[in-house]
Amino acid sequence: MEKINDKERKPLIEEDDEIVTMTYEDGTTEDFFCIAELDYEGKWYAYLQPVEETEDFTDDEVLIYEIGEDENGDEIFLPVEDDELLDKLVEELNSTIDEEPEDAE
Repeated sequence: MEKINDKERKPLIEEDDEIVTMTYEDGTTEDFFCIAELDYEGKWYAYLQPVEETEDFTDDEVLIYEIGEDENGDEIFLPVEDDELLDKLVEELNSTIDEEPEDAE
């Protein structure tokens, strides 16, 4: 299941050990686990889950953003608003997860 950012904000990317801190235009910040970055049809997408539990998200929901650049060349996350594309991106993530070999212990 996917959920898109319904806010009209374009956050900057700051990554540290698989945690992405999004800083919004209004100065607020929010931390997310970056669970995957995948190339789909020539564009890169980030799959994020909130670090802190909130009422807005269930455990199986992810935010999906296109990774883009602003006018200064800095990376930003752009909300994906096309429902068909979101479905394809979720399928892509699921197929990638299914293809990963299991670690032998």
